[in-house]
Amino acid sequence: MNIAMIMSGGIGKRFGAPIPKQYTKLKGRPVIDYVIETCKKSKKTDKILIVIDKQCMKYSDMLSDPELDFAPNGRERLESVKNGFDYIKSHYDCAKVVILDAVAPFVYPELIDDYFDKLGEYDAVITAQKITGALGNVNFDPLDREQFYVTQSPEGFIFDKINAVIDTQFPSQELAWQLPRSTKKYLNFDFKNNLKLTYDFELQYAEFYMDYLASKNLGSSARIIDSSRFVTEGLRYFLLRLRPEETQRWIDNVAAEYNRLSEKWGLGSFIPSQSSRYGLVLFAKSEKYGDCVVKFIPDFVGRYQTEVDSYRELSKGYMCELIDTDDRAGAMLLKRISPAKYADFNDNIRLTEFFDTVDKTIRSVKTVEKPERFLDFFDDLKAKLAHLDEAPFCRAEIGEHLQHSIELYERYFSDAPLYLCHGDLHAYNVLLGEDHYSAVDPIGVIAPRELEFVRFMRNDILNIRSFGMRERLDLLLSYFSRWTGRKSLLLFLYIDTVYVTYNCTFEHPTDEQTRYNLKLIKVIRKMIEQNMME
Repeated sequence: MNIAMIMSGGIGKRFGAPIPKQYTKLKGRPVIDYVIETCKKSKKTDKILIVIDKQCMKYSDMLSDPELDFAPNGRERLESVKNGFDYIKSHYDCAKVVILDAVAPFVYPELIDDYFDKLGEYDAVITAQKITGALGNVNFDPLDREQFYVTQSPEGFIFDKINAVIDTQFPSQELAWQLPRSTKKYLNFDFKNNLKLTYDFELQYAEFYMDYLASKNLGSSARIIDSSRFVTEGLRYFLLRLRPEETQRWIDNVAAEYNRLSEKWGLGSFIPSQSSRYGLVLFAKSEKYGDCVVKFIPDFVGRYQTEVDSYRELSKGYMCELIDTDDRAGAMLLKRISPAKYADFNDNIRLTEFFDTVDKTIRSVKTVEKPERFLDFFDDLKAKLAHLDEAPFCRAEIGEHLQHSIELYERYFSDAPLYLCHGDLHAYNVLLGEDHYSAVDPIGVIAPRELEFVRFMRNDILNIRSFGMRERLDLLLSYFSRWTGRKSLLLFLYIDTVYVTYNCTFEHPTDEQTRYNLKLIKVIRKMIEQNMME
C-alpha cells in the first residue's frame, strides 16, 4: 500500500500570521488544499494521512473529507513524523510512504507517482536542490559547494526500513540521514519550483507564480522542468554549436510545453537520448500507451511536418508506430521499440525480412498525394552544387564529385521510376523489436528505389573499419543486389555518398569524417570505372 503523509502540524513562528501558515489563503484557498488536491490526483497513492493539530481542522473545508485519515502532531517535526508512522503501522499494510509539507503547494501528481515508482528500486527518494551561491561556515573553512545540497519535501521511503530506525532525538530533521549508509538513496534535483512558504512575503511570490502557470494554461500544481534537462550531448555537438540562440530558445519552449504534453499523453518521467542531433528524443512511459518515445523537432530544422507525413504515408509493415502528434510543440509520440538494438548485417534472416517488406511495399510517387510535400532528391543534389561555397571545407574535391554525380544521375536515373522513400535506412534507424526490425526517423524523399538500400551499405562500410572498404563493398553489393540491379546500386551508392558528404561538412566541427567519406567515394568511383571498362 502507498501512503501520502502530509505534515501539517507546524505553527509558523516565522510567518507572522494569526493562524498557521498552511491555512493562510493563497488565491482564495488554504495552502494545504493544494497539497491535498495533488495527493488525490496522484494515481499511485492509495491513502492520504494528514498529521495535524485537530484544533486547526476548521480552517479548511477539505479536511472534512471522510476519505482522509488523521494523526496527531507532536511538539517537533520528528515527533510528528513518528506519530504518523505509528498510525500507519497500526492501520495500514504500508509498503511505501511519501512525506509532503502542507506549506509546499507546488507539488504535482506525477511527482508523487514518480517517487512511488522510484521506491521500487531505491530505499529513499529525496528532493534536493543544488547550492548556487558561495558556501561557507563560521570558521571560514574552504568548502566545495558541489559536495553539498539542500534537502526539501517531498521525500519517499520504503516504510519498514525508515520506521525501523526513526529517532525523534536525531540532531537533524532530514530523515534519510537516519538510514544506514548502505541503503540506496536517490537524489531528485529536477523539482526546481518547490517553493515552501516560510515568510509572509512569500505568499506574493506564490501568487505571482500561480498567475504565471495560469498564463501558460498549466494547473496550479503543474511542474516546470528545468530546460537544462533537455540539453543533450547530441544537441551540444550539432544544433547548439551551429545555431546556439535559436536552439536554446527552442529548448526553453520544450521545457515549458512538456507539462502540457504530459497531461495530454499521460507521461511520467523521461530519459533523454544523448545521441539525437536534429531534435530531442525522450524515452518515457505513458499510462495511456505504455512505453513510448517523445520526439521534438525544432521548427527551424524544417523536418517536423515531413517526418509526420512520412510516418503516415510509408508502410506500417516496417515503420515504427506513430501514436499521436502535437503540432504546437512540434512533437511526435511513438511506440517504443524494445530492446531497440541497431540493425546488424550479420542478422541476415531478420534483416532480409525487413528489406523484403521495404521492397514489396515501396510506393510509387504516382500513388502519393501531393508528392511536393517531400524532398526531391535530385533537386536537392543540384542545390548542393549551387551552394558549394557554403561548405566549411574540402569544397574543391566535393564540388568535382557533385558535378560528376549530377551527370551520372542524368545519364542513368533521369527516366527511372520514382518512389516515396524513407530516405535514411541506415543501421541506426532500423531497430530490433521482440522479433523483427522497424524503421524510425524517416526523412521522406522522392527518389529512385535504390536510395532505400544504399544508406545502409554506406554506413556499414564507414563503421566497420576492420574490413577493407573494397572487400566490404563487394560483400554488401552481393547482398543488396537481390532487390535491385548491381550496377544501378553501385551508381546510386556513389551519388548518395557524395550527397551525404556535402552534408557531413556541416555536421562535424573538423574535416576528419569528411575526408574519410571522400576516401570511400574514391573506392566506389574506381569500381564504377572498372565496371564500365568491362
